[in-house]
Amino acid sequence: TSHSQPTSDSLARSASVVGAATMVSRILGLLRDQTLAYVFGAGNAMDAFYVAYRIPNLMRDLFAEGVMSAAFVPAFVRRLTTEGRRAAWELGTQLINALIVITLIFVVAGIIFAEPLTRVFAEDYAKVPGKLELTVQMTRVMLPFLTLVAIAAACMGMLNSLQRFFVPALSPAMFNISLILSSAMLVPLMPRAGFEPIMAIAFGVVLGGVGQIIV
Repeated sequence: TSHSQPTSDSLARSASVVGAATMVSRILGLLRDQTLAYVFGAGNAMDAFYVAYRIPNLMRDLFAEGVMSAAFVPAFVRRLTTEGRRAAWELGTQLINALIVITLIFVVAGIIFAEPLTRVFAEDYAKVPGKLELTVQMTRVMLPFLTLVAIAAACMGMLNSLQRFFVPALSPAMFNISLILSSAMLVPLMPRAGFEPIMAIAFGVVLGGVGQIIV
């Protein structure tokens, strides 16, 4: 009983911390969607964004979250318990390096073959002048998000293994904050740089990935 009570209290605290961070992220996600709807409406630009974002997001599900849940976290905890933090960090570093190499191969391939890849998801966009081209351009800009979010997921897995739950649970909020700020601050700059205004959101996705790693 003496051991179960602290464990129960610890689990309750961890759950409440993760719940609070997740709630903050959900609220920011709602604010993000409202901001995007207000700035861009429901036209061709947002259609292009959602299709372009689907491609790195699909790869993220396969590489980042899948690897973390299936193999890495149990191995990291085992190394941490038996050999200590230094040995566990060496394993984490090896994983991050492997993720960088593997995901960058897919990112480069995706950038090269962005047009046929985009046509798989949105062939009908070719019927609207400029819509497919915009989607392809956004896809190329957002593909590096795959590498960034894979690194962030590895960091989150390690922090969770070290009983640090709040920051990892809060880090996805950086993605929403980045898109909100990009809508407000980068949209006016895009035409001056020769881009469509919606490209601000594509750059915001990449900045959001960087923000997750920093946090």
